[in-house]
Amino acid sequence: MAASKSFAKPYAKALFELSSDKIERGLWLHRLQVLDKVFQDKEIRRAISHMHHVEALSFLRSILGEALDERTYAFLALLLENKRLTSIADIRIHFADLMVELHGFGVLHVTTAVTLTDEERAKSLSLFEALFKQKLIPHYRVDPLIRGGVVGRVNDLVYNGSLKGSLEKLRENLIR
Repeated sequence: MAASKSFAKPYAKALFELSSDKIERGLWLHRLQVLDKVFQDKEIRRAISHMHHVEALSFLRSILGEALDERTYAFLALLLENKRLTSIADIRIHFADLMVELHGFGVLHVTTAVTLTDEERAKSLSLFEALFKQKLIPHYRVDPLIRGGVVGRVNDLVYNGSLKGSLEKLRENLIR
């Protein structure tokens, strides 16, 4: 999955930069949502996993027909040829994040050890908006491995207030 995410960002950025205006970017976001939905189907994924990329594209055309335009089929062909079809959901997520940023918001990725209540989410969002000095659209994720606390990331800026992060800092200080 990590490999999928690392491949997704350049594809999303390229699609975003190739789009000439907000309308075209909106269309691409819709296309990516459709593709993501199509490839959530286990039968479709299983069928194309055993095909050559040209055969897989032909199979997809027979199923989807005119539901997709030629630019989307060209994009699909590129993904199939480079064996990156499993990245489609992450490409959609990164593309949506770029759309959010285009409208002047930041995308906040919050990781906690347990699910936050609505009140805790609102409070953490306020704190992160003050910390990062911008309006943010939050995405929440639970990861028990951080043990406690919270990790917030906006682009390359990370606030690590997790227990795991604190223990790692303590370990580094003790080694010095």
